[in-house]
This record gives sequence, C-alpha cells and structure tokens, in this order.
Amino acid sequence: MEKVFVMYKLKPGVTLEQYREWSVTLDQVITPFQPGVIRFEVYAIEGALEGESPYTIIEDVEVDDWETWVQVTQSEGMKKVADTWGQYGDESTLVMIHGNKIK
Repeated sequence: MEKVFVMYKLKPGVTLEQYREWSVTLDQVITPFQPGVIRFEVYAIEGALEGESPYTIIEDVEVDDWETWVQVTQSEGMKKVADTWGQYGDESTLVMIHGNKIK
C-alpha cells in the first residue's frame, strides 16, 4: 500500500463551490472505484502556519502501488475526470508525490 498526494491551486476565476460540485459529482464518484485505488479523499486547504498556502486542494489517495496509480490516471475509466479537471485545476501548480508510511 502506498500514499499519493495530489496538490494544486484552482484556476483563476474558479470558485471553491464550482470545484466542489465537480469533485463531488464526478471525481469522487469515479476515482475511488478505479482498480488499485483503496481510498480517495479531497481536502480544501483553508490556511497555513505562515503566509498563504501554495495549494488550494490536496487529494489524499491510498493505492496498491505507484505504478498502478500512474496506469489508472491514464486509463479509459478516468478519461472523463482527466478531460474535465483542467476546467478547474491550474496545471501549472500541479504536484503529485508518493511515498510509504515510516514505521
């Protein structure tokens, strides 16, 4: 099991309410049910310890492994999410990282 964190800002002019509608009715309906995805949660970032957060949205994804996640993001099952995400998320701020829990 591995964690993936997907972080980004919303596009200028996109409201959190518009993004939330897309996330709840499309992204959160499709992504958690893809092969190899164990858990999928989306967070709206409300602040930072100092200054402004570099991200508006953080997705916390638990997956079987990184390779499977990469395949999922490029799969036909995720096509509608991938094709519409750019209407809401600012691609220039997109960061996707992965790792394992330290035990």
